[in-house]
Amino acid sequence: MRFQNRDGHILLKIYENDGVLARRHLKELFWPDKSTRAMEVRLSKLQRNNYISWPTREHHRTMPIPEPVCWLGWRGVQYIAGLHGVEVDDINGDSENQLRVFQKQLRDDGIRWVREPRWSLLRHDLAIVDFRNAVENSTNEHQSINLENWVTESVFRSDMDVVEYKVRSQSGEVKTLKRGVCPDAYFEIVNGGQHLSDNHKFNCLLELDMATHSNPSFGRDKARPYASYINSPKYKSRFGSNEGIWLVVTSGQEKRLKNLIRQTKEKTGDNSGMFLFTTLNQLTIGNILTSPIWRQVDNDNLIPLISTTSEQSIL
Repeated sequence: MRFQNRDGHILLKIYENDGVLARRHLKELFWPDKSTRAMEVRLSKLQRNNYISWPTREHHRTMPIPEPVCWLGWRGVQYIAGLHGVEVDDINGDSENQLRVFQKQLRDDGIRWVREPRWSLLRHDLAIVDFRNAVENSTNEHQSINLENWVTESVFRSDMDVVEYKVRSQSGEVKTLKRGVCPDAYFEIVNGGQHLSDNHKFNCLLELDMATHSNPSFGRDKARPYASYINSPKYKSRFGSNEGIWLVVTSGQEKRLKNLIRQTKEKTGDNSGMFLFTTLNQLTIGNILTSPIWRQVDNDNLIPLISTTSEQSIL
């Protein structure tokens, strides 16, 4: 096949989103005004030449697959390695041993290759892509707002910060606990608008709650260590300051949202202002940054993250 510039952009976009995209994401990004058929023809060529992969019949039979997805094949990640100045050996076949050696070589050179999606977390991972696309689209609507330094979950998984925090047991005993903190994403919003100081930067961390269980321990196991993380020397060393805010997005409804807010207030106290809450449904109704879709712990009114007028905002 003749490799096209768009093919390279497709491979890079998959890699930048932790290695997996839904086909609908590719359609929106690269074939917005074309038919699905046009997309399928090109993707099929990329798949036959090992640039991308997608679920086999065995995957469909044994794995939870909520929608059609694509990830990088060995030739696709070889292209990505080349973009990063990393030379890797060619593969002469598709044997499992060869692929494992190839993957290790890439990992040693700092290239993350997702050979298959995290099937049990696939719906969660695709929702992160939806959130990122919503942020990118929202910043594109305002010339004064820019998105910078998006850090994916896999980066945190491979180099996780561990924080210490104190808890008091029912008996009154104070204990020091340790917990690794792995945000679903980190990104920075730079706003040079007239209603905020020029080039003001906001550090944002994402926690995506998919409402797969009752989550009665959110405040204890997540909110408390998450607040400690922003205040920690490790966070400052990694991101340059102890400024930051957690954006908690739940796929649940109002009852679950209120429960997450209640737990956060109970377990973080004066640090509860570090957390903002909304639902996946709210993300689809307007601009994720400037529409009033976010809720603070002690405020039932929905307000925007960033105001383009003189109205109240969070950041």
